[in-house]
Amino acid sequence: MKITITASIMLACMPTMLNAQTACPQGVTPGSQRCLPTSQGAASAPIPARQPRWKLTWGAFASDDAAAVIGTSSGEYSSRSARRAAMKKCSSMGGKNCVITLVYQNQCAVVADPIDRDLQPRFGSDVSGPTIEEASNLALDSCYKKNGGRRCEIIYSNCTRPVLVN
Repeated sequence: MKITITASIMLACMPTMLNAQTACPQGVTPGSQRCLPTSQGAASAPIPARQPRWKLTWGAFASDDAAAVIGTSSGEYSSRSARRAAMKKCSSMGGKNCVITLVYQNQCAVVADPIDRDLQPRFGSDVSGPTIEEASNLALDSCYKKNGGRRCEIIYSNCTRPVLVN
């Protein structure tokens, strides 16, 4: 008789035991606050939102000092394509001896040149940095030093930005 009563109590409690917290992440003990009740089940747990994917972009500068031209590129998907685009632009502007002077990825880049255009020789400065302001400060300082303390100005600035893929 005692066994029958115990068995009856266990059978009566079985549905509530089945609804206990058993949908737990791996390594978490059932009963923890991180577990879901079985009635919701792991299958009905909210699916985490898909994280966006970003594609990094590149830019480059190519210059020909003799022709006083600078070819630029920005928003390219590889270093190679950024270099190629900058060289092509430099050549199309009259550059005969274009060389790559700067390649940058997901950053800002600027070109500083002396304000006095008659200054010979005159040295420009191209620099990249996390922001236009930081790159500008570095480029102006470099240009100032290269040109014997003469004032310089920013003649070009641009940033490459990541592109959302999905």
